[in-house]
Amino acid sequence: MAPASGFYVEEGYDMSEERKGMLAAAVAYSIFGLSYLFSKMALNITEPMILLCVRFSVTVIILNLLVVFRVLKLDLRGKKLIYPVLLGVLQPVLYFVLENYGLKYTTTSFTGIISSISPIFSAILGVFMLREKPTWKQWVCIGLSITGVLMVSLNASNGENTWLGCLCLLGAYLSGAFYAILVRKLSKQYSAFEITYIMFTVGFVFFAVFAFAQFGGGTLPMIASAIGEPNFIVSVLYLGGAASVGAYMLSNYSLARLPVTRSTIFGSFSTVVSVLSGIILMRDPFNLTSAAAFLLIMLGVWGVNRFAVKN
Repeated sequence: MAPASGFYVEEGYDMSEERKGMLAAAVAYSIFGLSYLFSKMALNITEPMILLCVRFSVTVIILNLLVVFRVLKLDLRGKKLIYPVLLGVLQPVLYFVLENYGLKYTTTSFTGIISSISPIFSAILGVFMLREKPTWKQWVCIGLSITGVLMVSLNASNGENTWLGCLCLLGAYLSGAFYAILVRKLSKQYSAFEITYIMFTVGFVFFAVFAFAQFGGGTLPMIASAIGEPNFIVSVLYLGGAASVGAYMLSNYSLARLPVTRSTIFGSFSTVVSVLSGIILMRDPFNLTSAAAFLLIMLGVWGVNRFAVKN
């Protein structure tokens, strides 16, 4: 199997399949971009673990309805589930715990900026896990993105963006990079829907157990209170349906057809959408330092793929 990264272009690609993969990635990451806004809206109403519990309950219901009504096929007979289950622990469990607590202590636009570092993490992991060697130009671009993240982190102040929030977000996107590489490998044995189904079933079980472990008898009243808020309902339907089912299936489809970094580079769509939605709809602050950091991160992400070595 050829290296699954943007440092190389795999041989034998069907261009029509490649275009489908690129379109799927573009749509998926655009949906992800708005998910930060809806997550922030929901977190203004309830606690992160309650949100995750309800969100993944909605997701699992939708996934099972798709199976029951034979909209999509699920066939796991004879397949080893250990690796997809481990994938589910990595993402959504670890990823969403870190991201939701990161969102709690940062703004929507800040999260969008930090999220654009994910392709850089994928590139760095490719060095150690896929034995790929970036060019010196790529290392310079990686450095630019890291500098941008440090700038926006150091600019965190006034309680809106905190170091704790920043560290949680960086941890989330690092786990996301590991997830992308693992999905690339699993796509040879499982369909995009099968991977998505297992991932979110693991997430549902984990978040339901942890919500009740954290809040005990107060869990159901907290869920009922949150569901009584129209903004929460809208947010959960978007997060559980469009973002979890739709966007993740499209993302997994893309990762099966494109090298990891070429797929995740479309995270720039997510960054632009989330930053603009935060500034326009949530009135997030956006100063010159944030703008400079944003440009450095995006320049670095672009450069890592622009200066990729081709076979």
